[in-house]
Amino acid sequence: MKALSITMGAFGPYRDKQTVDFTLLGEETIFLITGPTGAGKTTIFDAMCFALYGRASGSDRDQDTMRSHFAHPDEPTYVDFQFELRGKMYRVVRMPKQQKKKERGEGWKEEPARAELYMAHENSEKLIASKIKEVNEHIEEIMGLDYEQFRKMIMIPQGEFRKLISENSKEREEILQRIFKTEFFSQLTDYFKKHSKELEKEIQQFEWKIEQEINKIQWGMDSDHAVENEDLSKIRERLKQRIDSQEKLVSEEKEHLDHIRRKSDKLQKQLYEMKQTAELFEERDALLKEKSELDENRKHIDRLKHDVSLANNAAEVFPYEKQYEERKQEFNQWKKKQKEKEERLVQVKADFEELENKYRAEMEKEEERQQLKVEWDKKVEEKNKLDEFLQLANKLNHAEKVTEEKKKHSESLQAEQAQLVKRKKELRSKTAEERTVAQAQFEKKEERQRLQTRMQSLGQLDEEWGKLKKLRVNYQTFMKHFQQIKKKQEDSKKAYEVALEEIRKHHAYTLSLQLEPGDHCPVCGSKEHPFHAERPSNIIDEEALENLKHTFEKADREYQKAQDNAVKVKSDGESQRQITEKVYRDLAEHVEDLNDEAISTAMKQCQKELNELEKVSQELEKKANDISSAVKQLDDLEEKEQQLQVNIEKVRNEFHEKQQELTTLESDHKTMKEKYPFSSTDVQVLTDEVKNKEKAYRKALKDWEEIQKSYTNKRDEFHQMQTMVNEGDKYLQEAETALAQREEEFDQTLVQFSFTSVESYRKALKSTEEVEDLTSKIEVYQKRIDLVAARLSELDRKLEHQSKPDIKEIEQEWKDIYETLTTQQEKLNEMNISLRQNHTIQDNVATLVEDQGELAAQYYDIAELSQLASGDNHLRLSLERYVLASFLDEILVQANLRLDQMTDHRYQLIRSDAVAKRGAQSGLDLEVIDHHTGQQRSVRTLSGGEGFKASLSLALGMADVVQSHAGGVQLDTLFIDEGFGTLDELSLEQAIGCLRSLQDGNRMLGIISHVPQLKEEIPAKLQIDSGPKGSTVAFVFQ
Repeated sequence: MKALSITMGAFGPYRDKQTVDFTLLGEETIFLITGPTGAGKTTIFDAMCFALYGRASGSDRDQDTMRSHFAHPDEPTYVDFQFELRGKMYRVVRMPKQQKKKERGEGWKEEPARAELYMAHENSEKLIASKIKEVNEHIEEIMGLDYEQFRKMIMIPQGEFRKLISENSKEREEILQRIFKTEFFSQLTDYFKKHSKELEKEIQQFEWKIEQEINKIQWGMDSDHAVENEDLSKIRERLKQRIDSQEKLVSEEKEHLDHIRRKSDKLQKQLYEMKQTAELFEERDALLKEKSELDENRKHIDRLKHDVSLANNAAEVFPYEKQYEERKQEFNQWKKKQKEKEERLVQVKADFEELENKYRAEMEKEEERQQLKVEWDKKVEEKNKLDEFLQLANKLNHAEKVTEEKKKHSESLQAEQAQLVKRKKELRSKTAEERTVAQAQFEKKEERQRLQTRMQSLGQLDEEWGKLKKLRVNYQTFMKHFQQIKKKQEDSKKAYEVALEEIRKHHAYTLSLQLEPGDHCPVCGSKEHPFHAERPSNIIDEEALENLKHTFEKADREYQKAQDNAVKVKSDGESQRQITEKVYRDLAEHVEDLNDEAISTAMKQCQKELNELEKVSQELEKKANDISSAVKQLDDLEEKEQQLQVNIEKVRNEFHEKQQELTTLESDHKTMKEKYPFSSTDVQVLTDEVKNKEKAYRKALKDWEEIQKSYTNKRDEFHQMQTMVNEGDKYLQEAETALAQREEEFDQTLVQFSFTSVESYRKALKSTEEVEDLTSKIEVYQKRIDLVAARLSELDRKLEHQSKPDIKEIEQEWKDIYETLTTQQEKLNEMNISLRQNHTIQDNVATLVEDQGELAAQYYDIAELSQLASGDNHLRLSLERYVLASFLDEILVQANLRLDQMTDHRYQLIRSDAVAKRGAQSGLDLEVIDHHTGQQRSVRTLSGGEGFKASLSLALGMADVVQSHAGGVQLDTLFIDEGFGTLDELSLEQAIGCLRSLQDGNRMLGIISHVPQLKEEIPAKLQIDSGPKGSTVAFVFQ
């Protein structure tokens, strides 16, 4: 990524639009960013980082406070950044959340943050993304870096990389985690822990399930089933034996049950055959009774057959009767309608004759209607002329009023202009002090920064002094404890050595205890041992000697450990003393001595000066605000005066135009008044006359149209009624003939089907449902007669030579056997249930044991992985720290290449391989090798200048490593913010030489510094100047 240009508006200390065009550098790839403190040097970095990622470059800057305090309320805050990446040109525009005046009414509204990303495309720009989330995602995609990686690789802000040198191992781990995104390894470790606990819990669940299955085993009444403390394999063997015993008992019980079932089946068959015969006898008795009842009902069935025959004949006659009745009803209805039509024809004829006379009379009034039309037209024309005359008079009056208003408006604007000139003179005298107040503010601001820096240093001194006092107290306490441990070690050593001496003195007695008859003496070689050495009174046995040895070794280990700690405590105290004295040296002119009272006095004095300065600054701020308000008012008055002059000219021109328009209207009004002498100038009178004439004409016209319409309608109605009456007479004759014909057909049909009268016919007539019901009853009766006869004949054949059986005795015998069978079956079912349950338990336990074994094997692997990944190992090194340590090693390799050059081969950064104490994690602690002394010590002991070199080297090494791990990201821009002031001349030359090597490959390098030597060494400068109206920025070349 190579920066091309960046434009800022109302951003930080920059009130007006400022553009930094990096292409002006040309061949100068290294440049110095210089300017007063607080002018906005670091803001260039902030703007670049904000444009790309929506966040500032340093960890102590907030994007919500980026708006310039110098900016006018109507000026928006924004950053426009152009850069080149892999041959493509991009432009990103971003605006933070900010307050904006409401377009209507008073007050403010919040404008949300915005972002847009463009790419150059064929001499134009193509919009890639316009939403904040989309822009952020596209930036990370094309850059190949996230925010943390970008600011660590391209920007080295004030104090950020000092943290990697000074922070403890845990905080260094957090910094490296953010840069290299190693959350995956932490998540993997957490996964192993969680999975290990889950597996352990699952194994416990399996044990509980196995226990539950064992508790469900059916051991039976005769078996000892106490299994609380019995081994699982023995329980499973006992369960197998129990199942074998159950299977044998079930087999025996089945054979006994089959014998009872065969006997029961034989009795059941015999009982069934006897019941079948008894049922046949009962059925024959019932059929004989039913046959007698059917014979008695035969006469009723014969009467039903006769009724059905008559009903069928009547059904044949019914259609002819229906046709006759329909024709008769139709004839009577038509005859009634024809009479109504004849009566209506008489009435219509009389109405038509009366309307015809009125029509002829109205036709003769045509001339009167035409005269009314002529009179109406004349009145309309007269009213139109009067309207035109009155409208012209109104225009004339309006023009006179407008002309007078324009004259008064012009005089008012001229008076207002005179007041503006007077107010401008007053404001100019008030703004004369602007430069003096701005200079005073600038001086007070620099003084405040110096006092704040001193207060921060005093706070650091107070903190470091407190640490030093605490370390001294701890050292004294520790040394007392150390002397006790040392004395304990010496006492135990002395006791052990005295015991050894005693053992050596009485070694003959010890040897005599080992002699056996016939063995050679290890001293004289004799096989005879007549006189054994006597036991001394103060001899120590081996067990007591071993205890003394163990006590001495334990005390010696504690002493060695305490001795190591004493060295560390003393080293920490010495390191803290150097740090405290260094801070004190920088503040010696303000702090009389290095003690609590002197430090407190210096801090109070500094705070007092700050408070007094704050009061003066507030007064200057108030005065500056008044001047700024006056300047703004003056600008507004200048703009208002210009607009007022434009308005005066405009009103003056409008006044002349209205005067000309008034002259023309007066002439036209006079001409029309002379040409049309109106009888009345009252518009309402003429309007009423026009309406009356129109009303009379329209009434006459309407009366004529209505009589025409009524005459035509009545004439058509009369002719239509005549036609309808004639056609009705003809149709009535035809209907009467058809009625007589249908009556004759009906009478002939009655005779044909043997009906003597209409009454006999209608009595025999039945509905279809009634006939079907009677027919159904007859058929059911006949079928039942036939069925009963056939079944009685069949039963007589079957029961011939048989008598009715008695089944009570054999039925009781079968019931007794069935109860025995049921009891035995229930017993067998219970035995089978118990057997199946034990089989199921056996299978379940086998499955659970197998699954538990697989799970246990998996648990052992996962648990061991969890311990290793969590750092529960001899190195106390977690998986994530192992990965971070490898990244840190790569960074240190690159960093030492530059540190070696900047320190003239003196210092080398290394990663400590010492195992942390008190259970802490290891692997990320930093130390430095001083090749002048050959000593290895903590990086915290480096001085300010040495610390800056180490920090700069580490930052550059970090950028190289992150770039190599970011998929070949191309980085052609690097910025470094402050820190060179802590270097001496030689160190500064070495640092500059190291930085010049970074220009290889056309990399652009920007440096912020106040060091004079850098200003001489670097010809290209980005000069930033501050003032009361904000800062400005521009490139300057020597």
